[in-house]
Amino acid sequence: MPVVGFTAEASDEAPQENALLTLETTVDPIWIDYNGHMTEWQYYKVLADAGENFLRALGFTEQYRLQGFSFFSVHGVMRNLKECRVGTPLSVFTEMIGYDAVRLHIYQYVVDQARNITVATGEHLMLHVDTSLRKRTPTTSYMSNCLEAALKRWKPILRPKGLGAQLQRAAS
Repeated sequence: MPVVGFTAEASDEAPQENALLTLETTVDPIWIDYNGHMTEWQYYKVLADAGENFLRALGFTEQYRLQGFSFFSVHGVMRNLKECRVGTPLSVFTEMIGYDAVRLHIYQYVVDQARNITVATGEHLMLHVDTSLRKRTPTTSYMSNCLEAALKRWKPILRPKGLGAQLQRAAS
């Protein structure tokens, strides 16, 4: 699987310089939960929308989908780092970690533009799927070329700080 070879680990949670801006939005009042901040399901929605925009940017077109191919998200890890409140301007940046004939691995940063801080990250593994069979299938040569070009364009130089994060035991 072509993957990024990292030179070192990132020292902070900020998107790296060649990350692709994949979504800009503002926290809507209906996204707020009873704790007064953006609810968890909306972080997932923002990351999913940005992931879809990333697929479109790399070459996943409606024509390709109509040929019977798509990407299904099969594993995701979200990290909530800071709170967001109503009106917070958010930008999502996406980097490509790697791919092979059936898998695509991406990493995302949700940035509060007003405070210039990363408020959440997402890491996602997607499978290339034959939608008529509902099973994973190798990418076409067209999509393989798109993935290769995307990895060159949108790969992080440093290992993202949260890449591969697992649940940690909470301190007592």
